[in-house]
Amino acid sequence: MAASSNQQATQLQHLQDEEIGVRYRMQHFYLPLFRNFCRTRRLDPSRVRVLDCGCGNGTSVDCLAEAGFWACGIDAWTLRYQQWSERSRPPRAKFCQADATRLPLVDSSFDIVFSCGLLEHIGVVEQGEPSYTVAPLPNQAELRREFLAECLRVLRRPGILCLDHPNGAFPIDFWHNHYTRSGRARFHWPWEKFLPTLKEVVTLAHAVDPDCRVEAISPAGRFTFRRSTRRWYGKLFARPLELYFELLRYSPFSLLAGSPLNPYLVIRITRP
Repeated sequence: MAASSNQQATQLQHLQDEEIGVRYRMQHFYLPLFRNFCRTRRLDPSRVRVLDCGCGNGTSVDCLAEAGFWACGIDAWTLRYQQWSERSRPPRAKFCQADATRLPLVDSSFDIVFSCGLLEHIGVVEQGEPSYTVAPLPNQAELRREFLAECLRVLRRPGILCLDHPNGAFPIDFWHNHYTRSGRARFHWPWEKFLPTLKEVVTLAHAVDPDCRVEAISPAGRFTFRRSTRRWYGKLFARPLELYFELLRYSPFSLLAGSPLNPYLVIRITRP
């Protein structure tokens, strides 16, 4: 009985963390980025269509709609469909249960497409307990190229596609062991072929559209560090990492945003 209660408490905490984390990254990172897109193109947000590939519980779509954008979220997990059904949807917010490598959307229908923490989960088999393990599928590169191709297919010109995920060139993965019993950070080995690198994304994107521009930008403002500060290393490194991410906004330090010295990649792909 006690174990069941502990599991329920842990699940509730995970749901709360997700809700708080998504709303934070939208308010402090993605909405400012998307508003800047509108300003530079002299567009009112009400005329801008945004797609979140892998929108999870749908909070991101709510935030976008509340900010005046027309927003759509897709996710393949059935649980997410149930979560959307329980939400009171604001106007201009739509949801669709779909595979991100086979989007049921027409060509050139969105001005902005973004995807948070999804690319690394495409083309792999994952196991959560007793510790986190991952193995690539034989057709991993093809599946990831199909995902990029679908994101770019539904993107208008000019438009931007933003991807974020842990950096495969950085040796430690802080993000994929939270839900196991240990909950500790894990070493990420290149031969796992799990976490994408900037080089991999550049190769995939240019295979789909040779004319697109691919750049890594600072993840400053994306994280609450809520989960990490429950661990000793999080308490120790969260504030210095936050300051480091802020430094990556400015030249010449911005050159480090796509390097092995940055643990988390935010990649902006621009279609002229």
